[in-house]
Amino acid sequence: MDDTVDVPGVTTGTGPYPSARRMGDLVFVSGQVSFDDDGRVVGTDVVTQTRHSLTRLDRVLAAAGATLRDIASATVYLTNAGDAAEFNEEWMRWFGGDHRPARATVVADLLDPRLLVEIQAVAVTGHGAEGKEAE
Repeated sequence: MDDTVDVPGVTTGTGPYPSARRMGDLVFVSGQVSFDDDGRVVGTDVVTQTRHSLTRLDRVLAAAGATLRDIASATVYLTNAGDAAEFNEEWMRWFGGDHRPARATVVADLLDPRLLVEIQAVAVTGHGAEGKEAE
């Protein structure tokens, strides 16, 4: 299976990239930021923006038949290294200690200067009836 996934309010279907691409059991999610469905930035602090970015990520994954627990790897872009501790606290609220995806965190400028965080992810589905990775 090779499918383009466009989630209304996240991507338009006519833009330069989709919300995600599903290729077999892999779901490649485009970077998610803290925009609402009308393209307005939600929040001015890293915790609020992280929470909203993860909500969008979860929404895209659901449209592709996956969940946050299916994330194998993520790349996080922060505009300020000083936000890393607060970002990590919110990240752990979402993922806890029993599912910790591999992750890289990069300090970078984002295209909209109001954005503080962007999260890109790769999820793997179909890895066992109980939702656990195949051994």
